[in-house]
Amino acid sequence: MVDIHSHILFGIDDGPIEIEESIDMIRQAVSVGYTDIVCSSHYLIGRFENLNYDKNFEILKNRILEEKIPLNIHKGNEFALDPEFSAHENRINKMAGSRYILVELKDELIYGACKSFFKNVIAKGYIPIFAHVERYPHIKVQEFRELVDMGVVLQMNIRMAVNPIPKAKYLLENGYISIIATDSHRMGRRDYNIDEYLKKLESSLGRVLFQVLMEENPRKMIEDKEIVTEIKYEGDGDEEKKVNGIGSIFSNLFNKFFK
Repeated sequence: MVDIHSHILFGIDDGPIEIEESIDMIRQAVSVGYTDIVCSSHYLIGRFENLNYDKNFEILKNRILEEKIPLNIHKGNEFALDPEFSAHENRINKMAGSRYILVELKDELIYGACKSFFKNVIAKGYIPIFAHVERYPHIKVQEFRELVDMGVVLQMNIRMAVNPIPKAKYLLENGYISIIATDSHRMGRRDYNIDEYLKKLESSLGRVLFQVLMEENPRKMIEDKEIVTEIKYEGDGDEEKKVNGIGSIFSNLFNKFFK
């Protein structure tokens, strides 16, 4: 399998501090079936800007080779959407050197700003991957549909894919999600102790779809190939309205307790 969203590179963001923890996580990843991981460290302007990224990446890569661990790591970043993207564009690692760029939202940016950003990066020749889309309850189903139609790839975290809230479940079951990744950070905090999640996910999705989301599409990404998505608009308007309504309730609760 290929994990395109992981913070295993030590000393860069809120992932591992020391290389030993990176190695422990990599061994854990191999034990559950991963062969490739993109080190998509946070790129948050003003806080995480790839200081020592290249140096630490080479140190980790060499350590993996020395210990003969059967796993390949690739460069990448998770860019926190910011209007200053162009000023940092050349410093942000594209995913495995491809056209793909992993993007997350800062706080609850309005949909219009999100859509405008994706439109601009697509015009520059990139293919944006929208990270952990389950975290944005304020974005409606039809708005996710617009993004997919524009060429945005939607990524969901594995823990949510196994136990999805209603809107996330709708997106997953109706073909909006093209990649499932771990968003691993540290041992004990979203690490690769996910064997049970993998079994449950394969059971719920079926072997074919599981392979597409966990292996085939992620591998196409690191090989800079087109990810083919077949969107199936199942359910009627009432069903879509229902999941949007639940998402709005969740968003209100989120704002009340966490904003």
